[in-house]
Amino acid sequence: MNETRAFFQFEIKKMIRNRSVLIFGALFSVLLTAITVVQFYAMPSSSGFTRYTASFLNVTLFLLPLFTLAIGALSIASDLESRWFALLSTYSLKSRSYRWAKWLSLVLSFALMLSIGYGIVLIIHAFYATSTLDVSMIGFAFLAVAIFSALSIVVGSVAKNRIQGLTIALGVWAFFLLIADYLVMAIGTFVAGVVLHQFVLFATFTNPVQWVRMGFILYSGNSSVLGPAYYDFTVFMLTPLGVGIYIFCSLLWVILPLWVSGKILSRSGDK
Repeated sequence: MNETRAFFQFEIKKMIRNRSVLIFGALFSVLLTAITVVQFYAMPSSSGFTRYTASFLNVTLFLLPLFTLAIGALSIASDLESRWFALLSTYSLKSRSYRWAKWLSLVLSFALMLSIGYGIVLIIHAFYATSTLDVSMIGFAFLAVAIFSALSIVVGSVAKNRIQGLTIALGVWAFFLLIADYLVMAIGTFVAGVVLHQFVLFATFTNPVQWVRMGFILYSGNSSVLGPAYYDFTVFMLTPLGVGIYIFCSLLWVILPLWVSGKILSRSGDK
């Protein structure tokens, strides 16, 4: 227990001091502030799923996976390349403790950066005595951090060195953010109706970016933007059973990658 606590404290200090994390925090805060200022001076105040809300959501789901995957993968790959992980394996620190300490340090460091960015926006809203920011977005941003931090550990586990880890991380990011959407659109040109509807739902459940986006749209009261084709689906997902399924699947997006990474690391002399 003492070794686990000491390793976690070491990791969280190292992660918070990481320049890449600080760059993410600065870039994220600047972009959110710029979007907020534009909203106040160039767009009429409105409620619901507006261009302002969509811009916040898009910035969060674009930058957050990129930095989380890259930094997390580099952290794990660096430990493997430098044999630091092999050295830790000779002590009483267990593999499970190593993975959870890495994951938790990533989550807390990025959650801090998110809190600063959204905190600045809330201060601006308080200054103008108005609020068009849906605070539920903050919760779903934390969910995205938890999911992509877990995925980054898998990416780092399969990499043989830091360059390979960064390359795989960028590939995973590009697939979830860019390629997957184009694949859905391409398949949509060949199929239609119920088949396309079911395929889009499958693509949503298997893409963490769209999974978080859909969750925010559903549970922030903006499910109408999904259109009449998904009316039955939205009604079901808003029931207690649907909410439970969403929470369960979200937990799977965190637990399964951490479990898979444990299996992969066991081949590297893991306890």
